[in-house]
Amino acid sequence: MNYTFFAVALFAAATPSMAAPAETRISDRNISVTAFVDAGQVIHGSLVNGDGSNSQKVENLFLNRDGVALTYSATANEKLHINIGVGGLFWKPVPEANDAATKRINFGPGISEASARYSFTDRASLKFGFFGYKYNPDAVNLGEYLLRSEAYPTVIQTGSMGGWVWMNSNEYKSMGTQFSWTSPGGNWRHDFLLFSEFNQAPLFDFSPSYVVTGKVHKAVEVGAGVSLHRWLPIRNSVESPRGASNTYVEVDDFPAYGVWDPNDLVFTPVGDSGTLKDIQTRVTTYTDTNGVPIVTQSTDAAGRTIYIRSDNGDTLRISNRHRFTFKAVKVMGRASLDLGTLLDLPSSTGPFKVFGEIALLGVENQPYFFKNRTERMPVMLGVDIPTFGVLDLLTFQVEYLNNPYPDNNYQQFSQNLPQPTLAGDDPLDYAARRDAGQYKDDDLKWSAQLKKSVVAGLDIYLQVANDHFRVQDVTAQPSFMPLTQDKNDWYYMLRFQWSL
Repeated sequence: MNYTFFAVALFAAATPSMAAPAETRISDRNISVTAFVDAGQVIHGSLVNGDGSNSQKVENLFLNRDGVALTYSATANEKLHINIGVGGLFWKPVPEANDAATKRINFGPGISEASARYSFTDRASLKFGFFGYKYNPDAVNLGEYLLRSEAYPTVIQTGSMGGWVWMNSNEYKSMGTQFSWTSPGGNWRHDFLLFSEFNQAPLFDFSPSYVVTGKVHKAVEVGAGVSLHRWLPIRNSVESPRGASNTYVEVDDFPAYGVWDPNDLVFTPVGDSGTLKDIQTRVTTYTDTNGVPIVTQSTDAAGRTIYIRSDNGDTLRISNRHRFTFKAVKVMGRASLDLGTLLDLPSSTGPFKVFGEIALLGVENQPYFFKNRTERMPVMLGVDIPTFGVLDLLTFQVEYLNNPYPDNNYQQFSQNLPQPTLAGDDPLDYAARRDAGQYKDDDLKWSAQLKKSVVAGLDIYLQVANDHFRVQDVTAQPSFMPLTQDKNDWYYMLRFQWSL
């Protein structure tokens, strides 16, 4: 189904009043220029190859980027507000290798925004185009999980999607529409969203979403949201791949030469025979002690897959199967308490808040890989500390996610599979790494940021973190895994930003 054509046609039919009048009155014209210089170091970190089987430790890796953006904004007939932004970025590939391409500074032009917002009334508006959306104003780095994440596999992002911007980009930016309605009195805002996936494979899937934000007290703000992630795919066969490599199966009466048990993720004997639970492509890879395959694959008269036992010729059939899917229901809740307002402190004290966010990335469990919802529930807590005018902002955030798999989207990007990436695609290797605690070291993330306005138009930022920091290689592909994976990994980034 052509969802793009459907959405455009529906929008055109539903908004006849937006047709341009004979004479257009332009007001609020404005041109702004913003530039920044980022410089920092990864003090301790790791660069990992695609599937995570090999890694290279990095120490004191220097990083630098320079960017600029030019934005034009205007309002037509007091109803239609447009933003058009273009810019460019100087960047260097990571890692550096023994070739000229990785030692060269690259330049990447791009569109920072191309959007229009039509105001039906003071309380209702429709925005469309390419723009950023942010629902949690307190989250400066971690958080914003509802849209800036994948459920299957469970992958979280910080910075801009695609690794282009490292700081001050804690928002989801994509192509889509946003209908916003504010309740009488202005205490509650409702956002109805339809974004097309712009950054992660499979591209262009549509995700209808809803976010509500409200003031329940002068010092208390709450929010909640739900996203029907990839529920309107461009191609169903891509959103839920049909191949054997993406199919979980159970085969009864499988000989017990040691089978893969997804409950404790090790090979264990099951007696004379048992039920094999595995990915379909691995069923025929099991061998006896002499290296002979335990079963061979065949088809019956109806064309269905069967397996023939090598020891006695018995026919084994698949008793249960499940095709993994990227499609998910994601939910989010958040809250903040403004202690400065509650204690009636003067504004010169600076921001004084505590806040938090929790999400469930995939309400529905899937067998084998995604059987525990708590392993898909990131939790973020933060605090803004007052500095009494010394700084404009001093904020700390921590995040916990008990994900037993690598924070790696290689399978998603290169194989288009909604599955975790196991090192070398080897369950035994994964089990050994997991039992050694390798995938527990990244459960806890943290971030600290400060901001200081030096003079009007010139701001300085400093961020120190162990988060989901990704860099780009020579092809501009962001690293599949963050550079900060171990609990002792961290980096700092200093930004000078000026605007007119």
